[in-house]
Amino acid sequence: ALDHSTDGILELLEDPRRPGSWDRRGLVVGHVQSGKTSSYSALICKAADAGYKIIIVLAGMHNNLRSQTQIRLEEAFLGYETSPNREPGNPIGVFSEDSDPSIHPHCATTRAERGDFNASVARHFSISPEERPWLFVVKKNKSVLTKLLKWIRSPHVADATAPQTGLKIVSKLPLLVIDDEADHASVDTGEQVFDADGNPDENHQPKAINSLIRQILNSFSKSAYVGYTATPFANIFIHRSGETKLEGPDLFPQSFIKNISAPSNYVGPARVFGLRGSE
Repeated sequence: ALDHSTDGILELLEDPRRPGSWDRRGLVVGHVQSGKTSSYSALICKAADAGYKIIIVLAGMHNNLRSQTQIRLEEAFLGYETSPNREPGNPIGVFSEDSDPSIHPHCATTRAERGDFNASVARHFSISPEERPWLFVVKKNKSVLTKLLKWIRSPHVADATAPQTGLKIVSKLPLLVIDDEADHASVDTGEQVFDADGNPDENHQPKAINSLIRQILNSFSKSAYVGYTATPFANIFIHRSGETKLEGPDLFPQSFIKNISAPSNYVGPARVFGLRGSE
């Protein structure tokens, strides 16, 4: 079932090998504590096989949650434990399925409590279009996302210039952003003004986290954003025409919204309280 559902999500994304610029934004809705992490772990594996090179997971607001997500992805995607010096450690998880180290992804973060993206370590990263995929598991934190954005726009990563903004962008490495709990901190809670013709105010200043996520997406000519949540109400009420010159389009899931079923052993309100029968 997981294999089938993640195939369906992957089909809704763009083929990373397609030339030109593209941008896909979608939302996956699941039940509370019902396997959303397993779903995006499987999606990341398949996206990497398809050709996505930079994979960023926005893993909550706290160090312990980020570390937990990192450990899950080490087991499901990397195949090795990450150490503080970013060197592959003990083989775990998927390593038993394929132990060839030449295909194992790189990782820019570690399982340590403070193993988030670090600008000083990032100076030693070497990225090229032929490289194996790179995984970043980061908090939704202004300081962390600012450092990540600065690194993305640095000369050894960015290889082109956006004509509309004049900022450096990455044209050769397709990006996949997974936004865990996409309704938390990611949504711009400020109100953008629209004129009588429906045109957005380009001088609107979104809230910090929303702005940085959008700037990261806007720094790639090929990008896909997939939000995961059990409570999608804030996301579906994002204005579909919201946009600024610097950040680009808002995070409205304009490409797709997909529901994923709870597993057969899921215990939720329906299992506890039952469903109302016919009167």
